[in-house]
Amino acid sequence: MSKLISILIPFETDNGPREKAFKWIIEFYKHNLKNSEICIGTCNSKPFSKALAVNSAANKSTGNIFIILDADIICDPNLLLHSVQLLNKHAWIIPYTRVKNISKQSTQKLLNTSPSWPIQTALETKINRFGGVLPVGGVNVLSRKCFNMVKGFDERFYGWGGEDDAFACSVNTLCGPYKRLRTSIFHLWHPKSSASHNPYYSKNAKLAHRYCNTIGDKRGMIKIINERNN
Repeated sequence: MSKLISILIPFETDNGPREKAFKWIIEFYKHNLKNSEICIGTCNSKPFSKALAVNSAANKSTGNIFIILDADIICDPNLLLHSVQLLNKHAWIIPYTRVKNISKQSTQKLLNTSPSWPIQTALETKINRFGGVLPVGGVNVLSRKCFNMVKGFDERFYGWGGEDDAFACSVNTLCGPYKRLRTSIFHLWHPKSSASHNPYYSKNAKLAHRYCNTIGDKRGMIKIINERNN
């Protein structure tokens, strides 16, 4: 089954900590999910558009199962394979309920180890509470068919914020609700980016709210999705 998997990773280099973590993570998934293909998505827009980068990665892929992964996330490879199997019963999978932020010191230590699973070094972590609201991005597992039904990510999102929520609303509405697994994923340390540094954040938020307010309305969701072509 794993031969059918494409791992889609959106990425923009900072020529620093993100770049180093990214290279380690690529080796981690190459080593631990050997029969999967890794497709890196980039974009030339400023600010960076995750939506455009994910779609770019999808356009390079050949698999019929997609694992969409942020470039700073470590996930148990066996959990990902289990998530793929669960697509027989569920429209799509969000394979975590906890995000464990790895400290700067532990991230630096980890990046000097072999990219194997289980992780070979003790990690100092702190659970990210997200203000009590679980995120829907980071790691998504779904079929290519489902991804295509919602026409991928909405490339009207630029910079940080909104694209994951919009994608989740569109998939929940047109493909079916996600199954969330009660497990943990790990987030590598890197310098933070925030909404305050994104001039498009307000526009992103308005568009994301439109998606969220339309969840469950297939006709309305298709209308929002088709606006991308205008």
